[in-house]
Amino acid sequence: MSKAVLTRAASGLSAGLKAREPGRREWLTIIPIVVVCALLPLVIQGRYEVGVMTLILIYAIAAYGLDLVLGHLGLVSVAHAALLTVGAYTLVILTTKYGVGYWWAAIAAVGVTTLAGLLLAGITMRSRGHYFSVSSLAFAAVTVVVITQWTSLTNGASGIYAIPTPPGFDSTVSLFYLSLIVLTAVLVAMHLLTRSTLGRNLRAIHADEVLAASLGINVVATKLKAFTVSAAIVGLAGPLFASWISYITPSSASIMEGFNLLVYVIIGGSATLAGPLVGVALVVGVTEAFRFTELFQTLIFSGIVFLVLLFFRGGVVGSVARAWSRVAVRRRPPEPAVVPESGAGPVALPHLRPVERGEPGKVLFEARSLTKKYGGVTAVSDVSLTAREGEIIGVIGPNGAGKSTLFGLISGVVGGWTGSATFAGRDLRRLAVHERARLGIGRTFQTNRLLADETVLQNLVTAGYLHRPGRGSRSADPGDGFLDAILDLTGLRAKANQVVSGLSIEEQKLVGVGMALAVRPRMLLLDEPFAGLRESETPRLMRLLEWLRDQGMVILLVEHKMRVLMSLCSHVYVLDSGQLIAEGSPDEIVNDPRVISAYLGTKNA
Repeated sequence: MSKAVLTRAASGLSAGLKAREPGRREWLTIIPIVVVCALLPLVIQGRYEVGVMTLILIYAIAAYGLDLVLGHLGLVSVAHAALLTVGAYTLVILTTKYGVGYWWAAIAAVGVTTLAGLLLAGITMRSRGHYFSVSSLAFAAVTVVVITQWTSLTNGASGIYAIPTPPGFDSTVSLFYLSLIVLTAVLVAMHLLTRSTLGRNLRAIHADEVLAASLGINVVATKLKAFTVSAAIVGLAGPLFASWISYITPSSASIMEGFNLLVYVIIGGSATLAGPLVGVALVVGVTEAFRFTELFQTLIFSGIVFLVLLFFRGGVVGSVARAWSRVAVRRRPPEPAVVPESGAGPVALPHLRPVERGEPGKVLFEARSLTKKYGGVTAVSDVSLTAREGEIIGVIGPNGAGKSTLFGLISGVVGGWTGSATFAGRDLRRLAVHERARLGIGRTFQTNRLLADETVLQNLVTAGYLHRPGRGSRSADPGDGFLDAILDLTGLRAKANQVVSGLSIEEQKLVGVGMALAVRPRMLLLDEPFAGLRESETPRLMRLLEWLRDQGMVILLVEHKMRVLMSLCSHVYVLDSGQLIAEGSPDEIVNDPRVISAYLGTKNA
């Protein structure tokens, strides 16, 4: 039944101004799913047919566990069938060999499966893409070998017979309803999880790990949590699968079975509440309908896979949801934009201390002798700089001068450097990217790094949720008015409900600035924010930066537009070939012979 398939995880779609929390309306889909499933045994009463429907529910539970990793995190795993088998074997061994009660054995099965998932995650979470997939494949292969060779415990290739059923659920119909109860609990858990901080963080990591870390998200820890929860969900299916099948062998953990679970999620639609269940029902249902003709079974199954991959790129449910979302967005009237015309902002920033113009602020950031080498190439060489509160500091130089690398050193994206750097009295050398973001360092990137498949407001909520005031309290409001202020300051309120990928380059630049502000930074690193902006958009962003400066924020600005630098910056550093060749006021810089020769040229000078 298994075929090699390409995976394309479906991401979230746009919704209301209250920032789409995936599942705000999806909650309503849980009720009809449960009701329809509950009525099926009353309509289809054959023992075999009810057994097939029970298997669909059990596989769906496991598929939701996989979807947490595949759809929400973007990691392709073929190890989940092996995790399912680990849970099944745990129940079988404890009940048949050691006489443990069924429910205690089931609890132990979930625990062992979770530990197995934690072990796999701990080993592989720092790997990405196909490296993780190969690691999961190896885990599945090792699981099969261990179960096959450990004959004293597992009976090896002969398998284990006479598996007990759950007490009180001895009939086929009762096992169906027990599986439905567990599936309902999983659906509710998935709904709540996707709306939680963990769900937001997973979507950010799925979109861009570097961006996620710069927003203050601990990427490795979040991956570890997600995979552990995923394994626990699969563990719930293990005992049910063992009771349903009545005879278990090592083949249940095979790589092919792992690919089967992948197919279920992809066909139904990853990162959707109903997708995994629909995918399992469609694939297993068609396979069983044509079980007597192996040739037609294979052809029809392959046809379904190809049709879905060609015409339903987000899976069946994902494609329908995407189409419906487009219609809903077109019908929703845009909110009027509120564009501040003066330098004054509409809201105070409590994490900053306003600085009187003309008075030197407190030193917030200081770097000494920063050096970064890539083999024999020195990207940044012995660069020192100081930044005070309430300053906009320019960093200029020709392409390849080391400006973006310098920002990478400061933000933590680039490691392996020498020298010293302190921010607010803290040594940055031992701090990871997410720790620096939480300390108060925000940044944008030279090329737009955004959550492209989410709306503008969703991007801002994801960026700001970890940094909201009182985030340790359950009553903390993720939208305390600060995000509304960012929408107004950037002029993006009218675009708040539009998907970012549909915005112009200029608007995407502003979204990037808005996300950096949502982190509530004390120092903001802006890497060519004016590049690509129309002349009409430039004054708006300049006013915003001036207002942030007056609020006490430090802004390090990499920019090629000298008119902007001359107007905004109080101090400018000039890099060339990784070295600091000049520093001073804008007037001093434009008249410096070294800067004229290396960067400005006689015409600009």
